[in-house]
Amino acid sequence: MDLQCEKQQTEDEETQTTTECSPVGQSLGSSSLGGTAMLEKTVAAFKSDPSGLHNLPNLHQVALKSYEVFCRHRTADLHTTFLALVGDQDPSWCNDAVYMSAFKASVPFPGKKDERMVSGGANNSKQVHGLVRYEYKGNAIEECRKDGKEHGLRVVCLQVGGVYLRMHKNGKRLAQIVLNADLSVQSSIDDGGLKIFQQHLHLIQDCFAIRA
Repeated sequence: MDLQCEKQQTEDEETQTTTECSPVGQSLGSSSLGGTAMLEKTVAAFKSDPSGLHNLPNLHQVALKSYEVFCRHRTADLHTTFLALVGDQDPSWCNDAVYMSAFKASVPFPGKKDERMVSGGANNSKQVHGLVRYEYKGNAIEECRKDGKEHGLRVVCLQVGGVYLRMHKNGKRLAQIVLNADLSVQSSIDDGGLKIFQQHLHLIQDCFAIRA
């Protein structure tokens, strides 16, 4: 996957829809649970199955190894931090979703041809909603979406080594950083949010650090 040549999406672009495949879990209403309840539930589910047997069957071994390290060390706080950076201080909207271990959604692009298996949150409108993960051309993608649109942090573990990162707000890219396999910065793109993205980059790099 050449994510650096990724299709440019406009704000009026078709919103991604999902087709239920394997419903699991229950809705977590924000009125009865904390604002991060669904994010924490999803992170816990991902950690319990870092290999993603349901929705990552074609994941390249290099990407899988990288994602397993990230998955062990990443917490819900990482995603809430980047949601706050794009102006979303209250993540309780994630609690409107239902966690599903496997369902079909059109990601990372809209349209039937990009429909693939996804794990994570889906709302009542069958849109990807909250934290999700999926495989795309051998790479592992974990990201937050709100009502189908990219919102917050996207982390891509590449099959060629290295990590591809983006920060979005309501489907609009604010910044992009590509890391080498040693986690040094290879390249970056500024769409208005690069400075603050760089200031918090260490939080993501720490998740990929192999601890003794």
